[in-house]
Amino acid sequence: MTSRDAKNHAALIAAFRQGLGLTGIAAPAGGGALSLIAAGAGAGSPADAAGVQCWWCRCPADAARVAAAATARLARRKAQAAVDGRGAHSHAPGEIAAAVAASAARLRVALHSDSEICAEAERVITRVHEEIVKLQRSGDLKAVNQSYKEYRMQASARGEKVPPYADWFNKYKAKLVHGLAAALRDV
Repeated sequence: MTSRDAKNHAALIAAFRQGLGLTGIAAPAGGGALSLIAAGAGAGSPADAAGVQCWWCRCPADAARVAAAATARLARRKAQAAVDGRGAHSHAPGEIAAAVAASAARLRVALHSDSEICAEAERVITRVHEEIVKLQRSGDLKAVNQSYKEYRMQASARGEKVPPYADWFNKYKAKLVHGLAAALRDV
């Protein structure tokens, strides 16, 4: 997969998360502070960074409560380590994950791992790709192509820069994925 393909794929996964209206809790590698990822965060958000653990929740207030509780739990463990004479204590990824899971369970908040969300997104993205291939084979993608042509002509008439068809079509696919995820949110 080229870097451009990877970027487009990350944008599709971000569109899925946005469509579901998820808020993320991110724990950076190295044990830094937990942070929230807004539902509108697109590709390139902390969730897409290497070494970042991430969990997703449907309610921003619940995500904030879990992050605060897990942060407090980790701070207590760090303070206890100092009292016990173990010096500076850096939290291991497993310890952070356990604190987040325990906090979510105690607060009765449903969290989903990033891998669960990505797996669901992959199923939707695959379905969108399959449908696009069917439309291409049957010639029913003409309306979409005509839409781009009209957009290109109108944008050119206004003196705007027009993105290449491939970029425009990737945004079109992201809108489809977003719409399907939004429909799933209401199920």
